[in-house]
Amino acid sequence: MPTLKDAVEWLINPQVSKILLTGFIVYLIMLWVALIIWTTKDIISRTNNIVLQMISIILVVLLNVFGVLIYLAIRPAKTLIEKFFEDLEYEALSQSTREKPKKLIQQDKSGKNQDKKNKNNNNKGFIKKIFNINT
Repeated sequence: MPTLKDAVEWLINPQVSKILLTGFIVYLIMLWVALIIWTTKDIISRTNNIVLQMISIILVVLLNVFGVLIYLAIRPAKTLIEKFFEDLEYEALSQSTREKPKKLIQQDKSGKNQDKKNKNNNNKGFIKKIFNINT
């Protein structure tokens, strides 16, 4: 059974160390490229401002993970699609509050509401229907 000493000697071996170091460097480069791609896609979906897009991408290119952290702090909170639908919803709500409500209560010639009279008639009809009262 290999001991800890054998494992350390194996890791210290120049060939193994070189392979591990190369793998780690390739991983970091792939992570860096993935962060650049993600930042580019994200900032394009959040703003049309070219200057902000370029600053965000350059931050990630130059500062890697620290650039992503800075980008997360300065990026717009909502995507363009979220802003569009929020504006659409706001516009629909503001239009519905601007419209005058339709008259629900009919008024007779004297100006009195017919609502109570209609309500009483509807209740009588409902009671007659339940108890099968014919008049």
